[in-house]
Amino acid sequence: SHKKPSLDYSMQIKIKTEDAINYFGGRGSGGVTALAEKLDITHGAVSQWGEYLPKNTAYTLYFKTNCQVKAEITKAA
Repeated sequence: SHKKPSLDYSMQIKIKTEDAINYFGGRGSGGVTALAEKLDITHGAVSQWGEYLPKNTAYTLYFKTNCQVKAEITKAA
């Protein structure tokens, strides 16, 4: 029997911080706040990210947005 596809940890999901913010409307338009609320974290936590979301956060956001957020996906060898 085939299992439903779920979190595949052989996938590397990278999401740029700006892409994540833009998905929620962009900076200055509530994007950071909406992103933080979606992930149940603080606005301050988002502002500490570098160019990319932390790895576990990227997984969480990818699946919480039903894979709609712009992401770079590679299959681990």
